Amino acid sequence: MNQEQALSEIFEYYSKLENPTQQENLVAMLREIQDLLGCVPKGVQEQAAQAVGTKAGVLSLLIQRFSGLKSAAYQHRITVCSGQRCSSKKASDVLSALRQELKPDKEGISQDGKVLLCTQNCLKQCTKGANLLLDGVLYSEMDAEKAKKLLRQL
Repeated sequence: MNQEQALSEIFEYYSKLENPTQQENLVAMLREIQDLLGCVPKGVQEQAAQAVGTKAGVLSLLIQRFSGLKSAAYQHRITVCSGQRCSSKKASDVLSALRQELKPDKEGISQDGKVLLCTQNCLKQCTKGANLLLDGVLYSEMDAEKAKKLLRQL
């Protein structure tokens, strides 16, 4: 069975559920799609939304909310704290340096497709800022140069 047939089968199964737009069902569908494709690309999100009768934006939000789901086949996720305390410790310089190096698109995916760059209002490590997460590992007291060095290690 090819990917298109497998996708059609997934869409058909979830569209026939009693409540296909229930969050639990949507997340299960997205996980199955990701298992098949390695991610849930925008075009497939639109197809899935149409199949179950919801908006693609709902699926996009679920992908953002559930850390195990991703909309592109990136290998690393970098989250820079944008909270007030980290901002006062030059988190914006860290973010600028990462943007300059990665050249992300509007979705935050780096030019080479390997890294997702995003921000979060607070990483709850305010005294150690500026902070960032790389694949779930916290890096504190960051500056632009440390962030660039971290990128080179990927």
